[in-house]
Amino acid sequence: MTTIHPTQSIELELCPERAVWWAHQRTLFVADLHLGRVLSPSCDEIKLIRHTLHRVTSVVRRYDAQRIVCLGDMFHMKRHYNAELAAMMCDWRAHVSGVVVLLVRGNHERVLGDPPASLGISCVDPGYSEGGMTFLHEPRSLQGYSLCAHLHPSILVPSARVAAEAVPCFVIGQTYLVVPAFEDLVPGRIIPKRADESYAYIQHGTVTTV
Repeated sequence: MTTIHPTQSIELELCPERAVWWAHQRTLFVADLHLGRVLSPSCDEIKLIRHTLHRVTSVVRRYDAQRIVCLGDMFHMKRHYNAELAAMMCDWRAHVSGVVVLLVRGNHERVLGDPPASLGISCVDPGYSEGGMTFLHEPRSLQGYSLCAHLHPSILVPSARVAAEAVPCFVIGQTYLVVPAFEDLVPGRIIPKRADESYAYIQHGTVTTV
């Protein structure tokens, strides 16, 4: 288990599913699901969405989470607010009916607008604060401690197959935590390492801090 203690009263677990668990509030943080995004014509959009939602459900059940906070960019394009996806989301919400879902509006939500009300997702603007933490999408300098996303951070690490491979990572700053993209196929961005940050990368289902 990889945990960080951003303040004396807050403990966060960094999960290999590219999520963050806040046990004190029974809350699971995810980010950048980009539901509906496909990178090639051969990719089955509906299958990918179902796979992503199944992964969310699995980690929710593993921790018995009472709330999911998505740190922005839940959906990818306006057309993904269609009836077919809405029906899939409603079915998913039925499977996690006891779980509150809170969406912190990201740059995609600024373009798309909020998801349909029928999905039972509450939306708040970035900067929403709770329990000594501020929830953002795009990183920015704030007083206190913030959770953010948007960068899809990755770093290069040694690999048995190649000299180095890009893997998703958490970026751990003194006053912030950047969460990697949850969706499998969202491209990661190699971030430059900084002396005032540490990193926890995800490789082969394990979180390793460097």
